[in-house]
Amino acid sequence: RRKTARAQAPQLALLSTIATDRRVGLVDVSTDGAHLIAPDTPAEGEDVIFQAESIQLFGRVAWVRGGECGVSFAAPMCAEQVNRLRNEAITQKPSGADVKHRSKLTAAHQS
Repeated sequence: RRKTARAQAPQLALLSTIATDRRVGLVDVSTDGAHLIAPDTPAEGEDVIFQAESIQLFGRVAWVRGGECGVSFAAPMCAEQVNRLRNEAITQKPSGADVKHRSKLTAAHQS
C-alpha cells in the first residue's frame, strides 16, 4: 500500500489548476502526497499546485472519491515540512468557519 506514513494536519490549503484555484481541506499529508476534501475536486490525472503555509509543491491528482481526492507530489516534501504542517494544525486556534470546517474534516477522515 502506502510507502510513507501520513500525518494528520487538518487545515485549509489551496489547490490550483490551470483553470482555477480551490480552497481545500487538508486531511493528512506525507512526504509523497496529501489527502484533501473539497466540494469540487479537480479531475483524476489533473496537474495541480498544492499550497499550505509557505509550502508550494507541484503534483497530480491520483484519485477522486465523493468530495475527496489524493494528490501525489512530483517531488517529495521534506519531513520537516510535513512536521510543520502537522504542528501548525495542532497549534491553530479554531474560530467560526474554521470550527465548522474542522468538524467536516474530522467526519470525513473518520468515515
